[in-house]
Amino acid sequence: MTKLALLVWIIALSFVLSWPALWLSSFILVALSIPFGFKGKVLKRFALLSLPFVLAVFIFHGLILPQNDFISTGYLRYSADGLAHAALLSGRISLMLAGSLLFVSSTHPSTLLRAFDVARFPPGVSYLLASPLLLLDEFGARAKAIQDAQRSRGLNTESGVKSRLNALSMLVVPLVTSALSDAHERADVLNARGFRALPYRTTLHAQKDSGSEKQFRRVLYLLSVLQIGYALWR
Repeated sequence: MTKLALLVWIIALSFVLSWPALWLSSFILVALSIPFGFKGKVLKRFALLSLPFVLAVFIFHGLILPQNDFISTGYLRYSADGLAHAALLSGRISLMLAGSLLFVSSTHPSTLLRAFDVARFPPGVSYLLASPLLLLDEFGARAKAIQDAQRSRGLNTESGVKSRLNALSMLVVPLVTSALSDAHERADVLNARGFRALPYRTTLHAQKDSGSEKQFRRVLYLLSVLQIGYALWR
């Protein structure tokens, strides 16, 4: 729960910092994945998820969206204010993404579910919050299996943008269909086990939660509220 409180604080902090501080904080969080052994997961996912968004935001706000301070440099027209706003928006998303990836890579779903049970979360809420972590690895393995099946049937998935887009469209349909089917099966299994029969679940191996950690989480949540309030007030 302490790591979750840190993630909430990081998300709230992203609405207060300037764009240089946002980007610096993002790179620091990504660099923290190296000594903890999560470099491969965090770096690859951060690059794949952040780069398309960052490019789109800079192109839209800096080059396309009409501004009053457009500067012409040869064939290029750009807005300094638009680029600064794009740096701020992309920095916020990058910081949230870096913090979320570090949290996901360092937290096992069963550990998170157990922490929710100890904190007396309702079973439905705890499963809703932890289910993305439970499905992340399974979806990745299933997507890889679908891609391998497409390649074995002669589908070109690696040469050219058009072929990649076609392969992506053929990947999404079976992936979403199987996910919906699994969701129905999981719901039936949970209902059969009386998952929501009681308002709270009891865990046999409760995690130790010291008083200092509880105080630290309270401070983080208080700082998060103050940061959001400051961002709305200024």
